[in-house]
Amino acid sequence: MPPIARFPFSPPSSILQPLKRQALIFLVAIFLPSLVLGWLSLRAAGKQRILIERQAADLHQAETDAVASAVRESVEAKQRAFAESIRALVAKDSPAAVAENYGQLLAGAWTDGGVPFAITPRGTLAYPSSAQAHGSHQAETFLGNNSAFLTNARAEEIYQQVPQDKMESKQSSSYFDRSAVAQSAPQSKAALSKEGSARKQESQVAQMSRNVVLQNDAQAAAPSKLVPEYSDFQTALGSAAQGILARFVQNDLQVIFWTRADPASNWIFGVALGPQELARLVHLPENADPETVLAILDDRARPVATVPGGARCEWKRPFVATEIGEVLPHWEVALYLVNPGQLTESARLVTATLTLLIALALAAILAGAYFVAADTRRQLDLARKKTDFVSNVSHELKTPLTSIRMFAELLADNRVSDPEKRSRYLRIIAGESERLTRLVNNVLDFARLEKKRKSYDIRPTDLLPLVDRVCESESVRLEEAGFHVGFSCETSSCPVRCDADAIAQVLVNLLSNAEKYSGKTKEIDVAVETETGSPSMVRISVLDRGVGVRAGLEEKIFEAFFRADDSLASGVQGSGLGLTLARRIARDHGGDIICRTRPGGGSIFTLTLPLLNEPLP
Repeated sequence: MPPIARFPFSPPSSILQPLKRQALIFLVAIFLPSLVLGWLSLRAAGKQRILIERQAADLHQAETDAVASAVRESVEAKQRAFAESIRALVAKDSPAAVAENYGQLLAGAWTDGGVPFAITPRGTLAYPSSAQAHGSHQAETFLGNNSAFLTNARAEEIYQQVPQDKMESKQSSSYFDRSAVAQSAPQSKAALSKEGSARKQESQVAQMSRNVVLQNDAQAAAPSKLVPEYSDFQTALGSAAQGILARFVQNDLQVIFWTRADPASNWIFGVALGPQELARLVHLPENADPETVLAILDDRARPVATVPGGARCEWKRPFVATEIGEVLPHWEVALYLVNPGQLTESARLVTATLTLLIALALAAILAGAYFVAADTRRQLDLARKKTDFVSNVSHELKTPLTSIRMFAELLADNRVSDPEKRSRYLRIIAGESERLTRLVNNVLDFARLEKKRKSYDIRPTDLLPLVDRVCESESVRLEEAGFHVGFSCETSSCPVRCDADAIAQVLVNLLSNAEKYSGKTKEIDVAVETETGSPSMVRISVLDRGVGVRAGLEEKIFEAFFRADDSLASGVQGSGLGLTLARRIARDHGGDIICRTRPGGGSIFTLTLPLLNEPLP
């Protein structure tokens, strides 16, 4: 018989390319961006302490801002109360009469202390006079420090909070009689102007620093937002009806409340408040947070008021602080943490938690990437196996069909007259038909098992007659192919519950596998033995002297479409489904098939099935 041509089959790229493209998309669109995001997240987690401290600072800064605003409003309210008191006094008497006895009158209407003063429309100091101040250390000190400034004889650095009703700028003309001022001043106008210009330039250049250093800042104190201006008293007041003016006298803060109670007369009444009086004016709200301390610090960073009272802190190192403003220049509302380390510990805990979560997320991404890559490799391998399966099945179908057609045509055309040849050709046609039927049945049964549509006719069966029948039917074909088939049995009965046709198919597949992978020694033995125990098992072994199974492939040969040699040129026929189908049928019956190496060469495939505990009827 002429040799049958073999047609090599290469896997189509259309099957492998989509899987490779899917893997590339996952790598570029998911895996690499996830790694970058994870790295950025880990960097961000390392900055959590700074972020948490900044958030806490912003929260507490809003609190000190609100308290500073409240203190500022409280001082302004006191100034308005003072102005109301003066207007009440002037309403009862003339401004000149009020000025003569201003100290006693103010003491009855103003209880917050301070040194009162009154200035005439001509800019002279009507109260206190030198005679009135004699014997009073406070009044004498006040005159010594303030008379030149109040009478416009000398300009000074001032901080001023002017109400909204001030109608003209500070540089506009005043209600004062400038000629009278010029006559009473010890310096000429030119000298005063020259000194004022120089001092004003110095004030703009030299800006004061704050008296506190925030914990989150550098060791150097930040510059103050308050910039003093250099001015004389009349220029500072301008045309406003009332206001607050602050300046430092002998390094002590002095705040002046002033008002024009009767604008038509242009008399100015005021009161100068020193540090002691100012301390009585300011108050703090109750602190709702027990983990913080609120304090009002004076211009030397000394606590004027604290909540809770008696608290001790490093006053020059607050967590956050807010300047009160021009009404109390260089006074601050400061907030301190009772336990400064708690914020750092919280930040470390948050950082550790975020780092752990990010690490877990990255681990999950990496694990997912690994499983996706593994699944992609499996899908690629499965795709290759399926293409090889298509190639092998195409060849397996073509070979028997070609043989059947060729010998059938020879017999149909009566070109074979020898009876022995005709009989041999008919046996070949029958064998190839049986081989074709077995291949088609394997493919159909595997498809049913994959879709879980395979059904079995399970009933009690004696396995020995079944094995004997299969061996007898297969031995004819095998012996014609030059095989020696042996059969041995150590028991007289093997009752099992099975589908006889399915188990027969398993045995046929095992014998066919032994035939395909036989070597030079064409020998196949079938052995049946029982094993007592719990449960009792029957073992049906198919032993060959073939090429054997390479180490490490004992389990892979049972995978769908897997073949130890997928090359069509190897001459080994098969679809790669026989052993897969055989094991699945065995496991569906509660048994299994295992493969092991046979001593002396070859392989042993053993089918195990559970025995029935009671004999067959």
